[in-house]
Amino acid sequence: MSATPTISLGLSGQSAWVIGASGAIGTAVAELLAEQGVTVWLSGRDKDKLTALQERISQAGGQARIRVLDATLADEVTHAAREIVRQSGKIIILVNSTAVSTFGDFLDLTDEDWEKTFQSKLMVYVRSMRAVLPTMLKAGSGVIINISGRAGKLPSPAHLPGGSMNAAVNLLTKGISDRFKDQGIRANTIAPGPIASARFDALAAQDIEKASAIQSIRPNQGSPKDVAQAVVWLVSPLASHLNGVVLPLDGGATDVAGKVVKDAGIQPE
Repeated sequence: MSATPTISLGLSGQSAWVIGASGAIGTAVAELLAEQGVTVWLSGRDKDKLTALQERISQAGGQARIRVLDATLADEVTHAAREIVRQSGKIIILVNSTAVSTFGDFLDLTDEDWEKTFQSKLMVYVRSMRAVLPTMLKAGSGVIINISGRAGKLPSPAHLPGGSMNAAVNLLTKGISDRFKDQGIRANTIAPGPIASARFDALAAQDIEKASAIQSIRPNQGSPKDVAQAVVWLVSPLASHLNGVVLPLDGGATDVAGKVVKDAGIQPE
């Protein structure tokens, strides 16, 4: 028998834009895409983290470029997309992976808390898709992956702003997939459960109540690489018939009806 065959993901030579690349999930996504021969544009607000990521990708033989960006500002997103298209010719893959940690009792949350979450999550995804869809349509192909979170279907009382935005992301992505499915565009959502990261640890340090809840779900944590592997598969031709789905990525913590198999407490994604 011949050597074990390898599966080509067919991504080499493509261009991708990862928004939120300075975060744990975005970083893992960018690194794995670059390993597959994708030229990756790294966007986020932390230039130092993006520079370090670019250096790691370059040292590993990959291609990455930086576009520092505050994606809560519509003009910045538009200008960034134009610059990337001008330099790369097109954007075939878009990955949105931004998050803001807004926790608290519903009666204590202010309009500013809700607005911050709205602008940092849902509207970032709206702006980036609006900016890249014209070039995808011109090319006749494109794949969009939006990272939401398990709280979009399983609300946590302490995480209602984030959960509400995740639910909106799920619906928005499905709507985009339906709108452009006949024009070569696919759009899917990945909904991770708790993911091990520095952000996750920072949440645990905020107060005793949150720390206790978060400690209870550490055994069920996934890793940023788990999400990245799902992203790379979804953007590849291997998943060409998958469109408009919300892919749960929580290690089986939820059943087929969307219910938590075992109470996992707070949901920081």
